Amino acid sequence: MIIYLTKESRERLNIPATSEMKTDMKLLAEKVIEKESGDKLLEWGAKLFYFDRRKCLQVVNFASKLTLILIDIKVKDMADIPNFMAMYMFEIYKNDLLTTKLLKRFFAENPFVAYSALKDKSIISTLNHTQSSYLEDGYRLYEFIENNVMQSKKLNYKINFDWIFTSKVDGKTDYFVSGEKFAELLKKRYE
Repeated sequence: MIIYLTKESRERLNIPATSEMKTDMKLLAEKVIEKESGDKLLEWGAKLFYFDRRKCLQVVNFASKLTLILIDIKVKDMADIPNFMAMYMFEIYKNDLLTTKLLKRFFAENPFVAYSALKDKSIISTLNHTQSSYLEDGYRLYEFIENNVMQSKKLNYKINFDWIFTSKVDGKTDYFVSGEKFAELLKKRYE
């Protein structure tokens, strides 16, 4: 998988550009980017935002706009971002046995993650719109606190099954639910 980050996000989370990496990691990142670039199901855009002075990361899939909100991310957590993403994805689809099975295959076939600069204007627009409209620049997250505990699993489910996304296809606007679309795309790929 490739996670494309905004410039501010890369700087604040201390993620080096591929050219600045050590030789072994640089070669692996370059291979992942070369192999998976252009495969929208494997590409994710990410943007940092703040909630209650904590760093949070919004990650959105290029193909389906499946959106994951990672709360209270620290610089030391960056190596675990793919694990956090997988955990939320398995939680979102825990009642869908076929999609869960396909997710296992998805992660087995794409075990490495490379980070790169986000330049896709459509995904930047999606990240900005979701942050301002759905997340209300972080203020909406207060709705997901129960007994002083952030219900991030509930948040990630709701954003993917209760929020309508749009995309332009041949000049026409397509309306869809990202959680359903991601599952459809996995089924098309693996069945």
